[in-house]
Amino acid sequence: MTITISISSTIGGSGKTTIACMFAELLSANYKVLALDLCGQCNLTEVLLQDNTVTETICDVLVIGDVTSCIVAIDENLHIIPGDQWIGATPSNFYIQGYKTPEVVISMKELLNQAMTDYDFVVVDSPSTSAQELFDLSLSISDFAIMTYSPHKLNLINQWLKRIKHVQNNFNPNLRVGGILRTRFDKIEALHKYRNQEVLRHFPELCWNNVFLNAPLFANLDIYGIGKKGAVSAFKPIYDELILRLLNSKNGVKYG
Repeated sequence: MTITISISSTIGGSGKTTIACMFAELLSANYKVLALDLCGQCNLTEVLLQDNTVTETICDVLVIGDVTSCIVAIDENLHIIPGDQWIGATPSNFYIQGYKTPEVVISMKELLNQAMTDYDFVVVDSPSTSAQELFDLSLSISDFAIMTYSPHKLNLINQWLKRIKHVQNNFNPNLRVGGILRTRFDKIEALHKYRNQEVLRHFPELCWNNVFLNAPLFANLDIYGIGKKGAVSAFKPIYDELILRLLNSKNGVKYG
């Protein structure tokens, strides 16, 4: 049974893609993993594929409907459907054909589901909430939605939770909130300490125990950096908490 995890945020620069990269890489040590790049910045694709040229991308999946030919094998256990900077225009093709907004998301969801059955895990690098249909798509195909929250206004978390509820009501009633992973926090900076206390006070049941600190180790992450012992060791507590949360949820403990 495939478990799909989406990493999303309403905040730019929250380390969303870094988290997705680390999860995909570490999960692939023991499981078969598909990384799915739905973000127009294509950073997940850039990190995992490096300089490898691809001829088919996520746009080919969504526009042409050809799924399997777009999957690129990075190694035996880690595959990727590469991103495309033009993905934001993809929903327009469905609208031109006369689809309504819910039908656009459902149609794209059906196409992507064809690619996911052969994997233990799918890790989705979600797009910005401004790309409404694609953001909804990333959540509609997911079992768990994890928000990366860097020091910012708490209202952005409420916006994310509102979008989660929308997707649960319209596309995916089985979607669960995988929690809020605090990212890019600095232990010394006063504003960061304040934001950290605020998010814990307002969302104690959703916050992860571990925090992804603002460390130089992850500042310029690439595929070679992911595999380095220092990066793996620093990230392992967060990875371990992911596994624990997935196991707890499977055993009946629901987060969110």
